[in-house]
Amino acid sequence: MKHGICLSVLLLGWVTIAYGDFVLKQTVENFGQRQQVTIKLKGSKCRIDTSSDTSAIIDSQAGTVILLHQPKMFMKISSEQLSAQAEAIKKMLSASGNSNENTDFQASGKTDNISGFATEEYTAKIDGLPITLDVTKDFPKYRELLAQLYAVQDAPGLSPFHTLSVAPEKYPGLPVRTTVELLGQKIITTLDTVAETTLADGDFVIPTDYQELRANSQPQSSPQSSPQ
Repeated sequence: MKHGICLSVLLLGWVTIAYGDFVLKQTVENFGQRQQVTIKLKGSKCRIDTSSDTSAIIDSQAGTVILLHQPKMFMKISSEQLSAQAEAIKKMLSASGNSNENTDFQASGKTDNISGFATEEYTAKIDGLPITLDVTKDFPKYRELLAQLYAVQDAPGLSPFHTLSVAPEKYPGLPVRTTVELLGQKIITTLDTVAETTLADGDFVIPTDYQELRANSQPQSSPQSSPQ
């Protein structure tokens, strides 16, 4: 469940068709923790690398795989598992009194400079969750980038997360900072850098020296590098 929630939070942070290769570096702050995250996009594939020696590879055709780098193992996440996690999150929000209300983004009139980008603030509600965007309109391919991020969620099992996401055409610009209020806590995703580049296909495949971690197998690792 932990991997599913972390994955959904990252997707919600970009709550995302011309395909290209992009690298985004972000800082995610939630529940008192701060984490560096790198998102790589190539065609219909996405790789999310975190500062906790864990990566996720999402392929719109093949599905989702979690890489555990310290024990050099990988876990295949089934579409049924992801769908169940999406439903669990929805039930959790409903039980907390979430209204399921959706509103369009409205400009607040506030401006800022974040990560070197001139930004404008917009607010809305997505499935009842208050969300604040500080966006820039200076990144020329932001619509293509957002469309690509959104399309990643068509991978097997991820489509239920669309209800917690924003369609690309509804964004007023490229989100530089996204603040979501979830169960009384703020989840803040800040875009540090974004670049269009050329990525190697090898970034989106399971390394050959990684072994599959199955339900009844145990990784050969210390407690500090265990999957949990």
